[in-house]
Amino acid sequence: MNILKNIKLSEERPGVLQVYKTDKLNLFSIALVKGQMLKKHHTTVPTLLTMLKGKIEFEIEGKVFEFSEFDIYEIPVSVEHEVRGVDAENIFTLTQER
Repeated sequence: MNILKNIKLSEERPGVLQVYKTDKLNLFSIALVKGQMLKKHHTTVPTLLTMLKGKIEFEIEGKVFEFSEFDIYEIPVSVEHEVRGVDAENIFTLTQER
């Protein structure tokens, strides 16, 4: 599977693509256009964010981090955060332990 060829970028809503799923692991990809947000939310399981394309602003605990291609970040469990697309096309994966 090629993530870049299969995920859909849309002004209407973030793109989500299930890449791989087992009883122990969930890997999916998110696509955001410029300015598009994933509003405040939190994860209940350990999650690793890996940037594939573009840039995002990741706000957590009052701090804003900018991640670009090939950056990785371990998202803390149960800590509220939000994400905003910076470039025209922004694609990242989330790997979650189950």
